[in-house]
Amino acid sequence: MADDLSKEQLKPDHPDRKTGYERILTDPAPPWFVELYPGGDGTGYLQKLERHSVLFHQRSASQLVVSFDNIANANDLSFAREPWGWKFFRDEGLSHMGIFARTKAWYRDPEIITYFQNRAAEGFFAQFDQVVFAGASMGGFGALTFSELVPGANVIAFNPQTTLDERLVPWETRYRFGRVQDWDLPLGDAAQTVKKAGRAYVFYDPFFDLDRQQVSRLQGENVVLLKTWFSNHFAAPMLRKLNILKPVMQGAMNGSLEPVDFYQMMRERRRLPMVMRAIEAQAGERHPELVRQARQKFRKLRRAALTEAEKPQ
Repeated sequence: MADDLSKEQLKPDHPDRKTGYERILTDPAPPWFVELYPGGDGTGYLQKLERHSVLFHQRSASQLVVSFDNIANANDLSFAREPWGWKFFRDEGLSHMGIFARTKAWYRDPEIITYFQNRAAEGFFAQFDQVVFAGASMGGFGALTFSELVPGANVIAFNPQTTLDERLVPWETRYRFGRVQDWDLPLGDAAQTVKKAGRAYVFYDPFFDLDRQQVSRLQGENVVLLKTWFSNHFAAPMLRKLNILKPVMQGAMNGSLEPVDFYQMMRERRRLPMVMRAIEAQAGERHPELVRQARQKFRKLRRAALTEAEKPQ
């Protein structure tokens, strides 16, 4: 397929293959490898499948986080590649299973579905007091759907798709390669699988129409929809810019994050240039006076923030 290396490229004497080996020999080892190589202090494994790889770090029996790659990572061949959120989960001392994707196929592949089904059947996830599934976009889809195999697991999904099955979302125009995958395979519709989750935290921009339509399919008392206005398809990067991604993740992982607390933290978004630009783009022509007032408020908040930053610590 277009997203995979060709059979010719996989031959040992092919130049691309040699380049890969040379890169591994010359680049510094990634931190996760330092933990798991024979002389490392960590416990875990790397299991390489045909189109996915599974990296597991055993750190804590109390909580396991399972994270899924998003589409931006799918073609990353670098030796330094890390699973989604790896540094954060390491710093929190959490056990972590990170799923590397080698394709943009939305995990519509029997190998990764069977892998999770087998691990669940053999009781792998039962050894942890709490399990969390997490990811963004394609990874958010993976988190929402594969969590069905661990009923009661919490889910954290940034800008997720619920499915790319054209029979269910005929209005979805993105991700052509994902849409043509086999959507008759299990775990293909988050609107169904989310029913077995503990608390499912879903972050999205209500002004980004396609994301809003996807997220609106998620219903249930356990679903917590959290709006990240004017973030477009980049909710997690916005929270990182606001320096609130860490506390938001911590609260969502243990299920204690409440909307009132989240929106209090989100008030800081008013000082972000990306938010002001989005307001101008969306409402500049229709509501010029409101936009002018918003721009004045933005400048006032920015000046206050700069003044605060200049104060001696």
